[in-house]
Amino acid sequence: MKITVWSDFACPFCYMGFTVLERVADESEGPRPEIEFRAYELNPDAPAVPVESMKQHFMSDHGITEAEAETQMARITKMASRLGLDYNLEGVKVCSTFDAHRLIKYAQAEAAPEAVAALEAALYKANFIDNLLLSDREVLADAAATAGFDREAVAGMLASGRYADAVRADEKEADGLYLEYIPYLRFGDGHVLQGVLSPGAVRKALAADAAE
Repeated sequence: MKITVWSDFACPFCYMGFTVLERVADESEGPRPEIEFRAYELNPDAPAVPVESMKQHFMSDHGITEAEAETQMARITKMASRLGLDYNLEGVKVCSTFDAHRLIKYAQAEAAPEAVAALEAALYKANFIDNLLLSDREVLADAAATAGFDREAVAGMLASGRYADAVRADEKEADGLYLEYIPYLRFGDGHVLQGVLSPGAVRKALAADAAE
């Protein structure tokens, strides 16, 4: 049983979706579903050096007021808290996640799925809880080290252009999907879930996939 997931470390709903998916997978009876993470950039033109906070980005991207942006962020923070995630969205800066996706491609080539998932969790935490810049390669190397990867090897990979083509291939494939929201989950039977995920919806999709 396989689940393919398009997501981005800049997406607060993706961190929630990742958490829900991993918990449901851990609780599932029988073999654990295979989860493959694919790259997707919400803001492919985001700079390495941020010029906007998340609040400012909400305002400029959605054409809303500061008060409306704060209301949206408070709602998202409350949703995350129900999963035990202590978001600090006020401190999030909008920056490029391209290197973070390259790092995941490296991890997928070098390590077991459990290590890849640990790295995904570390990158989400770095952004939404610790408010570190995911465009900073030192931050990425530190996150990889906490997930059990060799920091020096990771730093060397990040300094190269390796895995850029793999990230672009994922994004090109996403262009051909009926993708409205992320996270976007495609199950082995072709069933799709996207956007805000509930444990019940994921369990139902897994059950339907297993019945095929």
